[in-house]
Amino acid sequence: MKILQQALAGLMLLALAACDAGPSAVLTDGKGEAPAAQVAPRETPAPVADTPPPVVAEAPAPEIGTAEVGAVEPVKQTAIRLKPGPAEKATKTKFGDWPLWSSNRQYTAYENATYHFEKHGSEVGAKSYEEWLAIVHGFIHAPPPGVQTLSRNNGDTLFYDPNRNVFAVMTKKGAPRTLFRPYEGAAYWQKQKQIESERRTITRDSYGGSEE
Repeated sequence: MKILQQALAGLMLLALAACDAGPSAVLTDGKGEAPAAQVAPRETPAPVADTPPPVVAEAPAPEIGTAEVGAVEPVKQTAIRLKPGPAEKATKTKFGDWPLWSSNRQYTAYENATYHFEKHGSEVGAKSYEEWLAIVHGFIHAPPPGVQTLSRNNGDTLFYDPNRNVFAVMTKKGAPRTLFRPYEGAAYWQKQKQIESERRTITRDSYGGSEE
């Protein structure tokens, strides 16, 4: 009887031990969390690039040519050949004792001289760059008879030959600025005189004096 009671007591102790071990019998993950407590990680959104997308340059719209209102009709021009002045030694800065050509912030005297030769040399019959220089300098330093002149406030001198329709500009230092045959003819010269007259009027009114 005593043996039976001891056996029953042992069975009861084993039952209680099994109940207490329930939760600890479940394996945890490596972090010590039970599967029920584990939550799937949120999906990380793709990083947004800080650099904006490249800007695609648009091709410029084509220019549309329009006739200028009140434009002067081109004057019919006949071919001419201006007489060259004395031949002088030309460098990239000098033509004899004179400055070769006027210069500016973008182009040298030589670059301006060659540009004007390529653009206007054929208008006055220049067969070469050297002859072009002799023609231009001869025209502004020893103008042909009948050439009209006009002075600007900045010291420039304007020339116009109405017989050959030739216009030129010289700086106060004797450097050519340009020489060409205006397609408007004498109307171009009249416009230049009007511009200079208006400039003088503005200058005189600004200083409250009169021109001498």
